[in-house]
Amino acid sequence: MNKKLAVMKNNKGFTLIELVIYALLLVVIGVVSVSFFVQVVNVSEASRRSREALDNAKRSLDVITQEVRHASAVYTPTSVFDTSSGQLSLETTRDLPADENATYVDLYVDDSRLFIKREGQVDQIVTSEKVKVTELTFSLLDSSSVKPAVKIELTVEYADPILGPKNSITLTSTATLRSY
Repeated sequence: MNKKLAVMKNNKGFTLIELVIYALLLVVIGVVSVSFFVQVVNVSEASRRSREALDNAKRSLDVITQEVRHASAVYTPTSVFDTSSGQLSLETTRDLPADENATYVDLYVDDSRLFIKREGQVDQIVTSEKVKVTELTFSLLDSSSVKPAVKIELTVEYADPILGPKNSITLTSTATLRSY
């Protein structure tokens, strides 16, 4: 009988201290796993915001440079140069209204959105609602030349309704009027 009692003492299961240690280990592993997952989600979201801001800035800059390249002249009376909320007015022969030899295109920022306005047409929004244009500066370079150039500086931020603007992107380009 002593042998049976000795065997029973060895098979008695987990002690309370062992259970507490196992539970603590499980909690620590769970906390580390959740914090790692949250960090991965945050990095992914920041990357998505940066990509959205960059894509909008590149697309907007492409639209502006194409308009400048197709313009025949810079219309200086309505253009606003060297300020952060600039406006560029161009005289162009592209997309002419009926019975016209030239038309005008305006590029400007209103309510943190980039717009393009063609004469006789409705304003078109160039940027998405997910971004804000915080700076649009035009500089007229070599205005005495037959084909002047325009320097464009554009700053776009991702507009987060909860956290506010983040992921600011600034792009600069120069385009020469080619008068197609």
